Amino acid sequence: MPDEYPFDPFLTGKAAAETRRQEAIREAHEVFGRAYLVEKARHAAASERASARWDTLKMDPKAERYEEAWRAFQLAKQPPNHNKARAELDRAIKAADEAYHAELACLGQEHSVQVS
Repeated sequence: MPDEYPFDPFLTGKAAAETRRQEAIREAHEVFGRAYLVEKARHAAASERASARWDTLKMDPKAERYEEAWRAFQLAKQPPNHNKARAELDRAIKAADEAYHAELACLGQEHSVQVS
């Protein structure tokens, strides 16, 4: 008699579903990493422009657009905003988790295994 248990097909399917889930999460992190670096570079370039513009105007408070340059320089000191990339990462992870749990529920029904 072979060493086969009734849960083997379910566990094999569960392992495959977990592999797909982990792959989706890994890909989501890669996308986040790229978006993070793009925003960081964009912010650095904007900061350099604001700083250069402020440097040319700061000695003359009566210069045209002095206040605008000052506000832009102050805003450029703020850290880059990664909220959009973080929200997309969260969405992708939640989607991967939901797909995993849906697949487990189907596997449980298919193999008469209760999945909690």
